[in-house]
Amino acid sequence: MTKSSLFSFFKIIISIALGVYLTWYIFDNMSKDDIAVFKAAIFDSNPWLIGLSLVLAFVTYLSRAYRWKYTLHPLGYKSSFKNQYHSLMIGYLVNMTIPRAGEFTRALMLKRSDNIEVAGSFGTIVTERIIDMLILLSIAFGTVFLNKTEAYAIMTNLKRGFLGETSTEESQFTYWILGVFGCVLVFLILNKKLRDKVMGFLRSLKEGVLSIFKMQKLGAYVFHTILIWGSYLLMFALPFWALEETANVPISGMLLAFIFGAIGISFTNGGMGAYPLLIGITAAYYLNEMGVADSLAIGNALGMVIWATQTIFLILLGLISLVLMPKKYAADDKS
Repeated sequence: MTKSSLFSFFKIIISIALGVYLTWYIFDNMSKDDIAVFKAAIFDSNPWLIGLSLVLAFVTYLSRAYRWKYTLHPLGYKSSFKNQYHSLMIGYLVNMTIPRAGEFTRALMLKRSDNIEVAGSFGTIVTERIIDMLILLSIAFGTVFLNKTEAYAIMTNLKRGFLGETSTEESQFTYWILGVFGCVLVFLILNKKLRDKVMGFLRSLKEGVLSIFKMQKLGAYVFHTILIWGSYLLMFALPFWALEETANVPISGMLLAFIFGAIGISFTNGGMGAYPLLIGITAAYYLNEMGVADSLAIGNALGMVIWATQTIFLILLGLISLVLMPKKYAADDKS
């Protein structure tokens, strides 16, 4: 086993171990009464709204697969919608076990089904990821900027949960962020190798974004992008409304939970542990502000409902695609 493979293996193990620990932490941090409230909140949730959130998730998968053709076809690559969808879902499935390996797997599956070169289709996926990142960052910066007090309070609750009491004042929150940014900037200026990598990434970012404007059907691409992200936000909000206790959480609170949940996905495989934990802490803050009893248990129930339903649904669809995905060029790959 090479050093690179060994490093990747340990990253996967650490990610899984962290996910297991955070899942244990969620339940260990609740009393027996909290567990009872947790279970009751889940069983009393509106199944129709939860089901509708899964329908919207399926819409995003279909729309993302269909949108892919707008970057593939200008490059001369032809693939059916069915194959694009199955390769997308298999990529998501792989990401659940090996973080960030799903993008390459997605390109590889299209090679096996339509003989499309991996490098070419992978480039379109990178462009897609760049656009997603820019949209997510825009939502994140806008939400945090407009809700700085709430974001600070939630982060304080998170730090207190893991590190105990903290003495940082709210007025120092912005300066702390600017200080971290300044240190990173100084480090980049002094470290030429790292600076070159960052500049290379920024150039790729620029090329990826500009390539969008070379599309023949830019309007259709933008429409599907809006549909995808609008569905993301709505399917995330529906479970809030499915639980009676969280139905009155403001939209700003849902957006903050969405942002913190997205951060959690980057920590562990498929967001295991981290995703429901961060959503739970965010929801608990708002529930506590509204005077709702057992706010943490209910917040944890909400986070677990969102994560578990979406994860099980994605795995199921991924396994179906794994069976149905054509492999007519697989023999050519081996030769």
